[in-house]
Amino acid sequence: MNHSPTAQVPLSTRFYLLRTALTGAAFLLASAAPAFSQVILSANGQTPAYTLIKNALHASPETPDCSHPSFGPHITQVVDRGLKKYVFDFNIHVVPDNDRCKNFDRQRLEIKTEGNSSTPDYLKGFYGDTVTFRWKFQLPVGFQPSTSFTHIHQIKAYDGDAGAPIITLTPRKGSPNTLQLIHVNSHGVTTHLAETPLDPFIGVWVEAYEKITYSSAGQYSVVLKKLDDGTVLFSYSNSNLDLWRNGTTVVRPKWGIYRSLNHPEQLRDEQVLFDRFCLAKGADDCVSEQTLPDFRLNATPRMPAVIQGGSASYDVALSPIRGFTGDVALSVVSGVPAAATATFTPSTVVGGSGSGALTISTSAATPPGNYSLVVNGISGILSHAFIVPLNVRAAPGQ
Repeated sequence: MNHSPTAQVPLSTRFYLLRTALTGAAFLLASAAPAFSQVILSANGQTPAYTLIKNALHASPETPDCSHPSFGPHITQVVDRGLKKYVFDFNIHVVPDNDRCKNFDRQRLEIKTEGNSSTPDYLKGFYGDTVTFRWKFQLPVGFQPSTSFTHIHQIKAYDGDAGAPIITLTPRKGSPNTLQLIHVNSHGVTTHLAETPLDPFIGVWVEAYEKITYSSAGQYSVVLKKLDDGTVLFSYSNSNLDLWRNGTTVVRPKWGIYRSLNHPEQLRDEQVLFDRFCLAKGADDCVSEQTLPDFRLNATPRMPAVIQGGSASYDVALSPIRGFTGDVALSVVSGVPAAATATFTPSTVVGGSGSGALTISTSAATPPGNYSLVVNGISGILSHAFIVPLNVRAAPGQ
C-alpha cells in the first residue's frame, strides 16, 4: 500500500497546499467563500439546536429521529445550573434508537462537518493541514459504556477508505471502566494509544483540546481538563502517526454518541451534554473561553410571589468579565405562566454592564402555582441563562 503524499493527495488538494506554502497563509480557493477564522458552535436556548448546528458546521446532525419520531429531536438545549447557560443535550435510547434507520446493530447521534462542495474549505481537513478543536462535554452520573464500542468523538475520513475512524475517544466497560484513545491506521491496524479510568470524567464538565496535522506521518495531541479547576485528566501526544487514508480528500471531526448494540443489556438511556465547539485551521487557534471576554448575569427576586392580577419583579444585574463591552439582549425563554407577560426594562443592556428590572405581569386568568422562569442573555455567540422562581397565588375568593 502506497503512503507517499503525492500518491494519496488529489491534484486539487495538492494545488491548495502549494498555494498555501507560497503565500505563507492558509486561505481558501477562489471558488469558495472568503476565508474566516475560528468557527464556534454554542447553545443559546433560542435558536433550535439543529439550526444552530447546521449554521455553524454546514451539516445536519446524524440522528435516530426517524426511528423514534414520538420523542422529537434527539439533540435539544437545556440550562446547565453549574455553567449558568444553555448547553446541548444529546439523548440516546437503548430502544428504539438505531443508526439513521440504515443500520440496526448500532446507534448514531453525532454532529460533524462534511467534505462536499457546499462546505467551506476552512472546515475541511486536507492533506498537510493543521487543525485545532476545543469543546466541552459532561458524561452523566451512572453513564454506562459497553464492552463494544461507545465513541464520543471521532476523527474520520470523509471519502476514500472511510470505513473505520482514524481516531476515537471511547468509553469502555471494564474493571474499571476506562476512556480509551484508539487509532486505526491506513492498513486497518487498531492500536489503543492510551487509556485512563473513566470515573474522574463522570458528572463533571471536561474541556477537550485537540490539535492534528493530517499526514501519513502526522502529528496528534489531545488534553482533557476538568473545567472547574483545570486538573488534567488525560493527555497524549504523538509526532509520527498515520493520520490519512488512501483515496481520501478530506478528513473531518465528529462528536456525539455512536455505540454498538452488540450488548444492549450493558447499556442504558443516556443524556450526554456538549457545548462550545471551536474549530480552527492553520495559524488560527481555539483558545479557552475562560481567557476571553465574557459577562455575568444575575436576577434577584424583589417580589417573586404575586396574587393573580398582580406583578412580580426582579432586579437584573450585568457585570463584565475580562473587559467585555458588548450589548446583551435579555429574554425569558420559558416558564412564564398562561395569561401573563414578561417585560425587561431595558430589554438590552448596552456597553457590557448595567442594571435593570424584570416584571412578570399576571391576570385574573393566570393559573395559581409555582413556576420556574428561564432568564437568558445573549451577546453574539455568548449566552448565559439561569432559573428564577415565581409563585402565583389565588386571588381572594377564588
